Amino acid sequence: MIVIDLIIWVSMFMLLSASYFDLRTGEIPEMVSRGFIFSILLMASAQSILNFNPSYVINSMVMGTAYFLFGYLMFYLGEWGGGDVKLLAGIGLSLGLLGAENYFLDEIFPYYISYFINMAIVSSPYVILYSLILGLLKPEVFQKFFENLKRKITVVGVVMSFLPAIVAGSLGMGNAAFLYLLLPILLILSIYLRIIEGIALQKTINVNKLKEGDMVASDVVLDNKVIARRRDMDGLNNKQISEIQKLASEGKIPEEIRIRWGIKFAPILLFAFIFTVYLGNLLEILIKWFIGY
Repeated sequence: MIVIDLIIWVSMFMLLSASYFDLRTGEIPEMVSRGFIFSILLMASAQSILNFNPSYVINSMVMGTAYFLFGYLMFYLGEWGGGDVKLLAGIGLSLGLLGAENYFLDEIFPYYISYFINMAIVSSPYVILYSLILGLLKPEVFQKFFENLKRKITVVGVVMSFLPAIVAGSLGMGNAAFLYLLLPILLILSIYLRIIEGIALQKTINVNKLKEGDMVASDVVLDNKVIARRRDMDGLNNKQISEIQKLASEGKIPEEIRIRWGIKFAPILLFAFIFTVYLGNLLEILIKWFIGY
């Protein structure tokens, strides 16, 4: 039990630290995100060695890798920052290690799925309110959003997103059908967030104001040589900044550059972790409460 408490406490401390910096500065220090990953891997390795059982480190690394890949997908879609991806990898490592410790009870959904369900439930009001405020500040957001909703590919995608719920309902899988009804909502929300990311979460600055960690809105390319990539999770480093500023001073690229940032998501990752380890699956709790079970 002491080991389990230590895993949870270390994870919560790292997530609390990340949330503090994210809310205060908009950036998550590498020391926090990488320290989170390293500390959990260290504990997983220690448990495997002490118990002569590789399952601790294997389970932790499998979950950590899976969570990292999901986080990278969100980063690639422009909805998360690089720091969020590394935090999610640390959370996957932590939950995987707790799973190897047999911490989680048997539920309808396994713990590694429950985390994402909890994250969706916790994040929805936060993201919706945050993005609505940004949309109100930038009226062109709603105009472009409604234009996107009218596109044939969007209409087809939304209609298709109802199929899993319809199939699950026809098979008598009520809980699954209820869960799948979140898909159309998430799809529409993702479309809106993409527009928010392109309009309200970007700005144009002079290259001389660039700082380490800034993420460019599009690749910086000169003569088929990529100077900086939009999909670089760590953002710009000092070498890239110096090269961009030099090229701008020589007139080879514009003196202004467009940078982007994501919604401050670290607090959501923290609360989803807390709910997962202490309460379980929020959706199951809500369903039981709704049906009076």
